[in-house]
Amino acid sequence: MTIDKPLKSQDTRVPISRSQEGIRDLLDKFGAKKVAFEEDFDKGTQVLRFTYPLEEALDIPVQFNIETKGIYKYLRDKYKRAYKGDEYFFKQAKRVAWRHILDWVKANLNLVEFGLIPFENMFLSYFSHVLPDGTYKSLGDFVIPKLHSGELFRKLLHQGEKK
Repeated sequence: MTIDKPLKSQDTRVPISRSQEGIRDLLDKFGAKKVAFEEDFDKGTQVLRFTYPLEEALDIPVQFNIETKGIYKYLRDKYKRAYKGDEYFFKQAKRVAWRHILDWVKANLNLVEFGLIPFENMFLSYFSHVLPDGTYKSLGDFVIPKLHSGELFRKLLHQGEKK
């Protein structure tokens, strides 16, 4: 995908911590029970994780793995003449990503809050589960590869058939 317009918030100076604070405040107001932010230095990913009470006594863990490589590449390519170094672009990519995540969370919670889209529909792909090794895997991590391979719908369409 090519971005034809300038990247929103590409020149933000807002610290990551302030964007995360905004996300935390939104999720708190919306009723989330736990909120955590992580960074995986090996993979270069950021993580937003929260727990939401779907029903009484049913808290659903939700996790977003945030990749900043695309933003980094866009910034590096766009500003190659005024090259400021890889470290600057990596940090700026993270600031931009968290601004986008704040906007995305705000927009999606508004859709849920006003009844346009149910919470489950909006966040289903991000519902997650802790695996025995302590890592998290989202429903999307399980389903999306099956969707791309065609396996998901083959199984659903042939579910009631006799063999």
